[in-house]
Amino acid sequence: MNLFIAPHPPIILKEIGRGEEKKAIQTINGIKQIAEEIKRIKPKTIAVITPHGNVFRDALCVNMEEKLAGDFKKFNHPGLSYSFDNDIEKSGRFIESCMDRNILCLSLDKQAAKEYDISVDIDHGVLVPIHFIKEVYPTFKLVHISIGFLSKTELYEAGRILGEIMDEDDVIIASGDLSHRLTKDAPSGYNKAGAVYDQYIVNTFKENHFINILDIDDELVNQAGQCAQKPLELFIGVLEGYETKSSVFSYEGPFGVGYMTAHIKRGGKSKESTLAEYLKRKEITFTAMTENEDEYISLARNTIHQYIKNAIKIEVPDNLAQEMYKDKHGVFVSIKKDGELRGCIGTILPAKKNIAEEIIENAISASTRDPRFNKIEENELKDLKISVDILFPPEDIDSKEMLDVKEYGVIVYKGFRKGLLLPNLEGIDDVDEQISIALRKANIRPDEDYKLQRFKVVRHS
Repeated sequence: MNLFIAPHPPIILKEIGRGEEKKAIQTINGIKQIAEEIKRIKPKTIAVITPHGNVFRDALCVNMEEKLAGDFKKFNHPGLSYSFDNDIEKSGRFIESCMDRNILCLSLDKQAAKEYDISVDIDHGVLVPIHFIKEVYPTFKLVHISIGFLSKTELYEAGRILGEIMDEDDVIIASGDLSHRLTKDAPSGYNKAGAVYDQYIVNTFKENHFINILDIDDELVNQAGQCAQKPLELFIGVLEGYETKSSVFSYEGPFGVGYMTAHIKRGGKSKESTLAEYLKRKEITFTAMTENEDEYISLARNTIHQYIKNAIKIEVPDNLAQEMYKDKHGVFVSIKKDGELRGCIGTILPAKKNIAEEIIENAISASTRDPRFNKIEENELKDLKISVDILFPPEDIDSKEMLDVKEYGVIVYKGFRKGLLLPNLEGIDDVDEQISIALRKANIRPDEDYKLQRFKVVRHS
């Protein structure tokens, strides 16, 4: 089976780029090389994994319309329109097999689209690479899969399912751009992690060592500002239990965004398991992490484990640091999974008689009552990274000049509406952005006459 990774910048289409596409000539040539390979293979079906379709937090989304259609009207070129036959049989089998293995998967048709207020149209993550393929090989059916913000192991397992369903002469494409933060004029601004992430991914393909996709540091992924990671986590599941041979066709970073084109040939069966090795490493990492956690995080973690596994709210232990019994502060408990926020609940001012009780109450709330997320399940417990923020009393300030995103959290309020943002959060680099997010959380318009407060935090992470 042949697998490819391709970027999806609409600007590389000459009709949209109007000459600017020449700045990405290596990428264009790389995608044309992919198209020629596909022409040689002559697949009956091409499956594309995209990060820009209908993306859900807890489910994959598979388009089940008989005709899959889309255009570039969002990029002022509605005349660039496309239509493909859906491989309904394989799309349906993929959904059914995912659901059988407890991986949520939305079957998207017009009725479901109306219910969720989303579109059945194909997104540009699919259309850009397919545009070049269709120019040289137009006779194929399409499977359109939009990633969800699932765990690495869930996405990997979905990829394994996809590899079982697709025929050996079919093709699978992961659509994704690497870092969007390579230069100061990049779409998402500059972050030095961008180039590090891109080199890491390029080397992974050059070295044919795909466990790196799962092993990558989650903070590096978030700092890089990319859209390829989740498609790749699903994509490499197709390779589980097989020999592989890979090659990179091109890499460049015009417009401050990293674009890579590459090819993987899936060969014969292998006795080695990437997933088993990853889970082994993950267990070692989890053990090391929990052994080095301080009392604040250990208390939050033990609270969450006991409540999720046994429905027990623990009592305050008797072996904590004295300040956790004596002091009263607001506390925020934040939970991440695979680098993505999984829950965050806290109190600005203390609501309990000490810090320990505050941590216990907010740890339970963060894991079960955050309205943005489903309750944490027992099988997720070993995937969680927990931090505890101890808040000092807020103080009124007259202007944003008295803020510092690294040192101070911010509270915005008008009447009963109030929004809070903790300090030193990844990806938030200036005060205006900090205030803007807090205003959105409070449902306050920027032009309203709102008040500002700041507060300091001691973070345990």
